[in-house]
Amino acid sequence: MDNITSVGPIRPNSIFPFETDKPQETPKTFADMLKGAVNNVDALSKTADDMMLKLATGEVKDVHEVMIAAEEAELALQLTVEIRDRIIEAYQTVMRMAM
Repeated sequence: MDNITSVGPIRPNSIFPFETDKPQETPKTFADMLKGAVNNVDALSKTADDMMLKLATGEVKDVHEVMIAAEEAELALQLTVEIRDRIIEAYQTVMRMAM
């Protein structure tokens, strides 16, 4: 009997939200997802550049960390370019379709 939870108060239908309602999160759009991915690639690239600069100035002693950051940035950029190419290819295929 302990697992029974309250269903809340009964209230009339309304198009306006009630004060007790939880705000609904709007789903991310495709553009938001793309912006987030590009920002992530940019952040990885900047981190790798900063680590390379710190390695050159002697602030970072571990070369492995710098190489890992550089490879992460390179792989992220390669993936982004590949996704862009696939999107362009799909767009061109759709545009060639006969209506």
